[in-house]
Amino acid sequence: MKKMKHIIAFIIVLAVIAATAILLLPRLAESGLLKDVATGETAEKMETPEEEQDSISFKEKLKEELQTIQSTYSKRKKKEVWTLGRGQSIITYLHQAQRFVTKKGGRILYMEELHNDQVLQSAKLELIQPDQDTLSVELQVSESVFRDDASILAVVFQVTSLEPALIAQLNDLDFPYTLLIPPFGMNSSFYPNLDKIKSAELSLWITLESTKLNKVHNKLRPLRIHHTEEQIETVINEAKVLIPRAKGMVSRYGEQAVEHEQLLNAILKPAKNNHLWFIDATMNSRSKVPEACRNLNMKCGASTYYNPENSALGDYITQRLRDARKRGLSTMVIPLSAENLAKVRDLSEKAKKQGTSLVYLSKFMEY
Repeated sequence: MKKMKHIIAFIIVLAVIAATAILLLPRLAESGLLKDVATGETAEKMETPEEEQDSISFKEKLKEELQTIQSTYSKRKKKEVWTLGRGQSIITYLHQAQRFVTKKGGRILYMEELHNDQVLQSAKLELIQPDQDTLSVELQVSESVFRDDASILAVVFQVTSLEPALIAQLNDLDFPYTLLIPPFGMNSSFYPNLDKIKSAELSLWITLESTKLNKVHNKLRPLRIHHTEEQIETVINEAKVLIPRAKGMVSRYGEQAVEHEQLLNAILKPAKNNHLWFIDATMNSRSKVPEACRNLNMKCGASTYYNPENSALGDYITQRLRDARKRGLSTMVIPLSAENLAKVRDLSEKAKKQGTSLVYLSKFMEY
């Protein structure tokens, strides 16, 4: 009987211990004590805010966001003055700062564009940082130093031959460029030579209906008004097979083609099906390309090319750089030759001085 009593008592003790464990374990888990014991970590370490672990302050992050060139403290104004790169208006900078501050959990207190005779563009900015500290700075746009991404210029070469000397010169260029490649009518060594060029982007240079065409151009397989949609589709499909790396299509001649709605649609549809964008380089003011591309929901653009009858190449290059700085983006389309390559060897240096990035034609098409 005594043994039975001991057994019952032992069972009761175990039941009490089990019940206590069931009640306490969830609470211990919630408090993190079990994890601390198992891993050796302290609750103090686990509760360290992310902000304390991040070595970069919010103010420094805001400077990076605005691509601040220089930060100085003005004793007279009793605040920091941040100098920002030219190529973006002070209003755009303020909107950019507002979006960043709000996204990070801060709050804008005050923004005002200033009118300073000594500084063309400046503004006052006051805000509450995510840690609730106040930050007051003056933003000033530099007159001489441009943002790295202030503007872009796509450099494009029209290719009619590809000798080893030209390939060597192309591979020596220190900036990205796009080659306009005729998919038909070139000699047998032309297309294998494309693989010897290191970093060029390729685009199809397709001959289109024009008053300038004659029998000599037949080898280029021009797309003409009397062709059927099936014939045009076949030509474009074969061109893409020959130049599979091609990203887009640029018109060669074609001032009549871009005015002819039916022909234009027959050209654009297979281009889109081959995942190609289209650029109208005819400079024809009556071009129907914008409307046709909108209807097809297709990415298209327009460009000018160098015409030696109108200006010297040096003047054209200067004008294209000026156009990029003024409009934010532009293209430079010139014939590929040893002489012309020599004229653009220092192009990246000139572009950098005015805050212009040299890009592939595909990058230009993204804007």
